[in-house]
This record gives sequence, structure tokens and C-alpha cells, in this order.
Amino acid sequence: MKVFIFGGCGVHLLTHARGSADIDAEVEAARILRRDELVAVLADPEFYEQGDEDLTVEFDPNYNTSLGPLHEDYRDRAIPLDGFDGNQPLHVYVAAGVDLAISKLSRFTEQDKADIEALIDSGRVDVEEFVTLATQAIDYAVGNRSGMLSCLADVTEPYLEDGHYGSPKP
Repeated sequence: MKVFIFGGCGVHLLTHARGSADIDAEVEAARILRRDELVAVLADPEFYEQGDEDLTVEFDPNYNTSLGPLHEDYRDRAIPLDGFDGNQPLHVYVAAGVDLAISKLSRFTEQDKADIEALIDSGRVDVEEFVTLATQAIDYAVGNRSGMLSCLADVTEPYLEDGHYGSPKP
């Protein structure tokens, strides 16, 4: 089984710029494991403490990678989390910075824009590669193509004007 982590949790894993209370993940399971069985196991939130606060993190059973732009080669760029890249049956990956950034273009809230900027500023996204791969992903994405292209231009123009492209970290 392979799990690909996206969303705020993915941004946190790559940048530590912010936390997230939910896990947006694509689950790719073998035929003998049904997604609904896995979701049933992950249905209850996990509780943890941070300082004096009691917090929870929950698996988002409604997350779906087909609802927004995502480049077809994102699995090839995914980064295996430590301890999940051997011969065991569970493999957990965080989506590469560029793919996290692309996935945030359809909704493009202020938080999504801030996440993309954090990924660029931390060196997890090369801006020129982002523009190229995002444009390709938008070409076959579901949704408003011109709107997503406008969001892409909005978030990348300041970096392209400054000549700040970034070099992605592994």
C-alpha cells in the first residue's frame, strides 16, 4: 500500500511553516485492501499535546487528487518518509514541493498562496519548473483553466521578476 501526503500536512513536512489538523492523502492500496476498510480504521482522530494545548489530527476521508490540478508524474517525484521506503507493505510519501504547489492552484485561498510561497522560499520549489509542470497539469485538470493560470501567474510573477527561482531540495 502506498500513501501520498498532500495539503497542509505535506507543506508542514517539507517546510515546517505551519501545522495542520488534517491529513490529505491519496491511498493506493493492493486489491485485497479496500479503501473503506482503511478509512474506518483512521476515522477516529488522534489526540496529542503541544505545550498546554490538547490538539487532534484527523485523516480526511474526502480528499481526492482528481478534483484539482496535479501533474501526471507526481508519484515519480514523491519523497519517501524515513522508515517507509524498504520492503515492508506500507510505503508513505510526501508529495514533492512542486506537486504540493500545483495541487493548491484550484482552490487558491490566501492559505494556499502562503503555502506555495513557503515552498518556494524554503527552496522546495523551483519556480520555472513549477510554471512548466503546473501549466501541463492545468491543461488536463478539471475546473476553470484560465482561473488556475491566473493564480499561477499571481503567485510566481514576483519571483520571476526578481530572478529568484529557487533550487528544490531533495
